[in-house]
Formats: sequence, structure tokens, C-alpha cells
Amino acid sequence: MNPKLIKTAVDHREATNRLEGLMLSDPPADSEESEEIELLAFLIEKYEQEQIEIDAPSPVEAIRFRMEQQGLKQGDLVPFIGNKSKVSEILSGKRPLTLPMIRNLHRGLEIPSDVLLQEPGEQIPERIDPSAYPVREMHKRGWIPQYSEREWPTVKNHDEEMLHAFFRGRHLEPIGALNRQKARAKSKINDEALHAWRCRALDLAGEKNLGSFKSEDLTEHFIRQLTYLSERPEGPVLAVQSLEERGIAVVLEPQLEGTFLDGAAMLLPSGTPVIGLTLRYDRLDNFWFTLFHELGHVKLHLGKVEKRGFWDSEIDKYSENLIELEADRFALNEFIPEEEWDELRHLRLADQISQAARRLSIHPAIIAGRLRREAQDYRRHRTLIGQGKVKELFRYHGLFELRK
Repeated sequence: MNPKLIKTAVDHREATNRLEGLMLSDPPADSEESEEIELLAFLIEKYEQEQIEIDAPSPVEAIRFRMEQQGLKQGDLVPFIGNKSKVSEILSGKRPLTLPMIRNLHRGLEIPSDVLLQEPGEQIPERIDPSAYPVREMHKRGWIPQYSEREWPTVKNHDEEMLHAFFRGRHLEPIGALNRQKARAKSKINDEALHAWRCRALDLAGEKNLGSFKSEDLTEHFIRQLTYLSERPEGPVLAVQSLEERGIAVVLEPQLEGTFLDGAAMLLPSGTPVIGLTLRYDRLDNFWFTLFHELGHVKLHLGKVEKRGFWDSEIDKYSENLIELEADRFALNEFIPEEEWDELRHLRLADQISQAARRLSIHPAIIAGRLRREAQDYRRHRTLIGQGKVKELFRYHGLFELRK
């Protein structure tokens, strides 16, 4: 046979058969047959590289191949995989590899990462510490769609994979927010949970169909009309709709444990303002104050300071931060001007508060809440603050849900 360029599958089959026959004859190194073997091997390899897509080995095949190369037994894989039971399940295909296992096998047995990940050219992602995040709660709430239909016991060993699927690299981004967290005594704020909540709020905001935002649309007249909505039974829902018509996303997402968070104001990468509310305190007075506090950030601060967002926790407490004080003042004075408040701050009776609220065209809860807040006495006016009214209203309109 005179070797020639391999151009077709038939040529490839003939050349392969010829090569196998020559190799079985084991010709001397300096013979013409030996030279033909070398040339055929080159031509076959060239054709296969150009024309034939050879499937990469599966992770299990790669592990077994390395075991055979190094003379390893199943027990030798325990340091890389965890225990004998897990090793047996991995090699039988009953259990998928987790990221920690992939890292261990890549480093310990030098198996290529893209083979273990089954993605050509894919590198093992940087490690995320699952213990720093409330992964189980995030899964319970359906934050990670790829895993939401599977029960926790079946996915808990893939907590790091879930975090990578959720963050999409954003765990490396700084929070970039001006925080106001006043946790209770001896309580520690979970910054990782805060960051996860922020990413979730931005994801939800990005899914909304909003109007075009123009800062000049936040006129005194528009803001005054928002305050009047507080009088109406469905006022909170109408206020959210009005803000979104003007290009401000309003996201309702319950707080994560350890965040002590009432609300946040931030920006999408597109520059769209986002107001996030947790409804942590299910009261009308707190809803309206928090909403207007964050609206104050949008109007006065977002895009005008270096920070990308503003976090607000323990909203009932006074803040010593200048920017927070400005947002507080905006929220208070838009509902009740300072000169009006001088006359109202001494009200004690429910009938007096209700009458004043009618005159100002606002909900009585707003006056009652401000009286409670100024006195730092939250036992007052419990029947006026709209306890338990906010979540119920948003749930009724399908705008708020917390998985049980």
C-alpha cells in the first residue's frame, strides 16, 4: 500500500486496518514497514484531529483510568471523595461529583478540570464557603431555579454549586452600600446574607417591566399625590404601581436571618433605581415611613454619591448618619410638614389623631407611628398603626410571598 492523504471515512478505515496489520507483524525498526507505520499513524492522527470529534471521557471513566494508571483501589479515593460509601456511589454513577470532590480529584490525581466538569475548557470556579450563607433558606424560597424543584435533602451536598448558580460571580462584588444596621445587643449582622438579599432584590428588579426613569419626574406634586394614597385601603399597592410607572423598581422580599433589614435603595447596572422592602414590621406606619425613606435616597442621593446603594435596618431607630438623617427628614416632612408637626406632637387621643389625619389627607397610622417613634414608646396607639395590614394586602394582590 502506498500511504496517501486521508480524506474520507473509507480512507480512514482502510488506513487504520493497514496500520493494525503492520503493527501485528512487528517489523524491524529500520524496515520500510516501520516507516509506513510511522507515516500512517501521522496521517490517521491528522485526519482524526480535523474530522472526527472524539467524545471526552466521563468523570467516572477519567477517575477509573487514573486509578488504573496509578494502581489505586477504591479505598485510596476516600481522601478525595469523603468515605467508602461515597466512593462506591461515585464510581457506580449513583452520586454526582460535588465541587469539593472535583477540586480534590483535580489537585490530588491531576485529572483535568474540564473533564470532571464536563465542559470543554471550563475551569473549576473559585471556592465559596457555603457555611457563610443561608443556603437552605435561599433554596427554600426558590431563589435558585435550577434546584428549586428538588427537596433539600437531595441537594444539600451541592450547596456550593447552588451558590455559584445564584451569584453568577457576584459573590466577588463588594456590597458598595452605606449601611445602617443597628442590631440588637450582642447580635451580629450577617454581611454575606445581606449581600445575597441584595443580589436577589436586583434580580427581581431586573425582571420588571418599568417605565422610563427621569429624576425630574419626582416632582413635589407627584410625591404629594403619593402621600394622599396612604388614605386609601389599597394605598400601598397603588404607591408601588405609581413608582414603577415612573421607572423605579419596588421589590418586596422578606429579610434573611441576621440582616435586621427594613429596606434598601440601590441601582441596577442600567441606572434604574431600586427600592427594596422587607416588610419586616407588618405595620402601615412602618411601610409608609420606609418607602418614603428609600424614596428620599432615590431623590436626594442615588447617583450623587459614590456609594452604589443604601441599606436601612432598625428603621424605627434614629440614625446619626447625615445621609440617613436627610432620608428620615424627607420621609417625615413629606407627610407632615414641620410647622404642622409642632401642633400635632402633643396629641394623645385616637379621635384627635384620626381627625388630624383626615385634615392632612393621610392615614392615621402615619401620625400615630411618628408619635410612637418620637417618644420611643411603641406601646402607644397600637390600634392606629395598621398592624398586620401590609403583608395581607400585598399577598392578596399576588405581590408578596414567603415560602413556608
